[in-house]
Amino acid sequence: MSIEDEILDLRDDLADAVIEALLESGYRDLKAEGYEDFPIPAPVGGHIPDITAKNKKGITFIFEVVTKEFFAEQEVADRIKAFAEFGNEKDAQFVVIVPEGEEGFASAFIEDLEISEDSVEIWEA
Repeated sequence: MSIEDEILDLRDDLADAVIEALLESGYRDLKAEGYEDFPIPAPVGGHIPDITAKNKKGITFIFEVVTKEFFAEQEVADRIKAFAEFGNEKDAQFVVIVPEGEEGFASAFIEDLEISEDSVEIWEA
């Protein structure tokens, strides 16, 4: 297995864990990109989020699963900016999911994009 395949497998494992945790926590209207069991999320700012769901209070959450290897890609920066902006405008919550131990890396990346700390949460999975 190549390093690229291992990174993609890690990302998929994180997404699986997030979906399971959301369902166990009572989130509803779950949509996930690349999963046959769930509808595809609606595009946000021209980008399809990895996962969207509503919590018990009806607040919409946008989840983006990212490993540090992908932060260097312009597409990831564009997605994060679009989702953070949508969250601010629509009273939704944007969450970046990273592997355990990568929160600092993600935080520095988001700061470099000049995105307000209030616009995005970082959760480790």
